[in-house]
Amino acid sequence: MVLWIAMGVVGCGGKTGLQVQDFEREDVGRTRDAGRDVDTSMPDVGVDAPVDVGIDSPDTYIPLCPGSISVVGREASVPVDIIWAIDSSGSMIDDTERMRANISLFWDSISTADVDARVIFVGQAGFVPGAPAGFSGRYTQINRRVGSTDALLQLLATHDDYQSYLRPDATTHFIVVTDDDSLGLDWEDFRAEMELLLGHEFTFHAVASERVMPSIPNPYGACFHSGGTATRPGTEYYEMADATGGLKLSICNEDWSELFPLLAERIAIRIPIPCAYSLPILPPAGIRYDPENFTVLLQVPGEPGPRLVPGAGSEAGCGDGWWYFSGSQRVTLCDSTCAEVEALDGRITVDLGCTSRP
Repeated sequence: MVLWIAMGVVGCGGKTGLQVQDFEREDVGRTRDAGRDVDTSMPDVGVDAPVDVGIDSPDTYIPLCPGSISVVGREASVPVDIIWAIDSSGSMIDDTERMRANISLFWDSISTADVDARVIFVGQAGFVPGAPAGFSGRYTQINRRVGSTDALLQLLATHDDYQSYLRPDATTHFIVVTDDDSLGLDWEDFRAEMELLLGHEFTFHAVASERVMPSIPNPYGACFHSGGTATRPGTEYYEMADATGGLKLSICNEDWSELFPLLAERIAIRIPIPCAYSLPILPPAGIRYDPENFTVLLQVPGEPGPRLVPGAGSEAGCGDGWWYFSGSQRVTLCDSTCAEVEALDGRITVDLGCTSRP
């Protein structure tokens, strides 16, 4: 069975009172500092503030609808949220440079896998690598100094800052990069508290030091490389990786180009969702997708024209038709409609309409 889906965007202009969904801005270099967004590309309207699109003021920001686009035969996958914590201490300068030099391999692997991914970096400015233009709207940085021994504490402390960027149905991966260990919090306590905050389990990956034979110059038994030794073995991080099924990667590896493909391979696993389609683009700043404006049509081979597929208000009320998962920007066909589309080899067309102000 071949299922074709085309998604178009029609109309243009802004809508008075539309609420800005902060994660959906198209600026890539956004950071969050001290609980607020630092964004020089557009007015600071806040997450829930309405956008005034009045036409009388020459300085008014008027959001525009996206241009018409389409995707064909694309299969959705379970979304994945990836949260990095980067040790921002002085001993990490050399390691950070190696990471920045090779981080493109991570982005390339995630993009090639074609998964619906959002990426968050928690770390001090200067230690955190940027994202490519292709991740516009799907990347954010939490500007926070992560000390040598408190990466787990900082992930918990900044949860309120990145919580709005997480999706309730996403698989969640944490990655800590450090040359030290967690001394302020045991991994068991972190896991228990974070699972309460997320509402589900997560996978943890450690880029830290393995334990080697201690010596007088290396009393903790940390790994070493050409630039010196790590501070301590990442015992807490390695144990949590074991417990959650994550990867344990040595921070002393001289060639970091080997690390990122391994991470991406473990993270970017496509799990197909039948008849569920992530919207092809994120809406621009000031625009939000409104399912009341969607038009969903089913074209069956041999029939003269398309049929209108009714919308359902929620998954619970989904008999025939479709519903919209706003938390993940995804159109999902109801079970009976999905079965019909598959049986008839039908084609689904979705028009995403934007309402403009007269």
